[in-house]
Amino acid sequence: MIRGSGIINNTVRRAVATEAVGRTRPALAPFLGGANPAAAASVSRVAEPICGFSGAKLAVAPKLSVGANVGATPRFCGLSGARLFSTCGFSGQSLPDETEPVTEFSAPRPNFTETTESVDYAGSIAVESQKEFGSADVKEAQTLWLPHPSEEDSTPIVPRWWTGENAVAESEFVIDAKKVFPNLTSLAEICVDNGLDDIANDGVTRAVKIDTNTREGEVLQRLMKEIYDELGMVSVRNTGLTSAKDMKAVVKCLTESEILYEGGANPREALENVYDTGAPLESHIHYHHEMAYIEETVTNLGFVCLENTDVSKGHTFMADNVKATDMLLNPTFGSTGVGQKLKEKGLCYIRKLPDRQHFLDNPDTTDPSFVYNFWQTSFLTEDPDEAAEIARTTKGLEVEWVDSPIFGRYMVTKHYTDAFEFCPYTDRNLLFSSIADDYMWFDAWPGVKSLPHEERPLKLNFGDNEVMSRAEKQEFVNAYDAAGVRLPWSKGDVAVACNIRTAHGRPAIHLDDGDVRQLGVVLGPVMRKKGVHHDKWESPAVRNFGRGDAVWL
Repeated sequence: MIRGSGIINNTVRRAVATEAVGRTRPALAPFLGGANPAAAASVSRVAEPICGFSGAKLAVAPKLSVGANVGATPRFCGLSGARLFSTCGFSGQSLPDETEPVTEFSAPRPNFTETTESVDYAGSIAVESQKEFGSADVKEAQTLWLPHPSEEDSTPIVPRWWTGENAVAESEFVIDAKKVFPNLTSLAEICVDNGLDDIANDGVTRAVKIDTNTREGEVLQRLMKEIYDELGMVSVRNTGLTSAKDMKAVVKCLTESEILYEGGANPREALENVYDTGAPLESHIHYHHEMAYIEETVTNLGFVCLENTDVSKGHTFMADNVKATDMLLNPTFGSTGVGQKLKEKGLCYIRKLPDRQHFLDNPDTTDPSFVYNFWQTSFLTEDPDEAAEIARTTKGLEVEWVDSPIFGRYMVTKHYTDAFEFCPYTDRNLLFSSIADDYMWFDAWPGVKSLPHEERPLKLNFGDNEVMSRAEKQEFVNAYDAAGVRLPWSKGDVAVACNIRTAHGRPAIHLDDGDVRQLGVVLGPVMRKKGVHHDKWESPAVRNFGRGDAVWL
């Protein structure tokens, strides 16, 4: 569980099989480097041979004379049928001898039951996975890495963003408005104002739009749609646009409806009907999918360049997520197997959102620079009950409130979900997660970066709560970097990206005196995550456009 003073405990969520009996974790700890077993209830007696993992009585083999062939009289676990040698083939646990104290076990549970169990960080512990093996329907014991925060390698990981060459050529996804429409000085000439500048109840904006009744408007929308459908990203340059409303109209060629930024992690501010990107320029932004950490996310998002006085700076990077997915799941990519672990285990997103009122009430003893986002600004309400309700019912989050002497009262949210998401455009599962939702997001973030990693607002674990190692995180980053596409910006440029087929991020930006770089974001229609389709892991031959040989970093 995460608290204001740091991550003290972790909660192991697991499915317990019908046959697996209730037991205390200390019974497993001596064999797997876990907690001290002294807390386990035990009695000293002559022990019947039992499975130390399941508690099932074992078939007893006759005593053998010295030199007898041990292999001729094997013992078996009475529950799983696994053959027992020096350890239990079911649990991996050493068998008790006939004078060793044995932990008493409770009766078997009647059905599959989801349980939670709190355990302190204490090295590796064992939990069972849902992987079936052999001919017996049994659970396989696994070892999870649950280190104390001090044992984690939190050395910053700085993305490379790309290989130095675009994974998708610019000629494939860029529309040069000046070349396509030489008779137009600006795309503003084909914009129409419908007089409404707010989001209506149905989520549709009826303000400025591209007039698709004109030839130019129809061609622009068709070109954007063709490229977007094929690649998942499209950029329109040399638009001649200066107004955020007009730039947003170009985005609306592909997305009629939009949403408010509600429940998101970033502290975004509204900028003339678009949102600021919400991150300090001096901090790099890891590749990520927008709001992947909650149940309701967005189908796509638009980027508009409101100002960039030095076009050699301030690039955004897009990652071709089809290529990134193929790389991460390829057995020859890296050495940690993180792609397969993400596929099998999924992820747990943890966020800690402090209470803004605590900072308003204690201005002399609090430092707002340590705060990434308040729950009030994240959920757009001052009512904690309403915020929790939004989190639970519309965002699919688990919520608890935790007091903190440093940050006041935390809203702690957890979201257990797949690391991949089915994509209808490609008819397959694609990666839909990144370490942007881990504490490494803040490695270059002013104020927050000075906090110990366990005090930072974000944490990303595997879906069984195993902690992700730094080596695994590095390979996670490498896959996106190898699929990167550089996107430079000039004032008036517009880009639209599919939130599943691409990820986006950027390096730190260092401006000279007088330089200005301002990028806005338009969030597209809401998409409720559906997770993976279990028969859609293969890469179909539906997308060869702009893809070359894989480059391992």
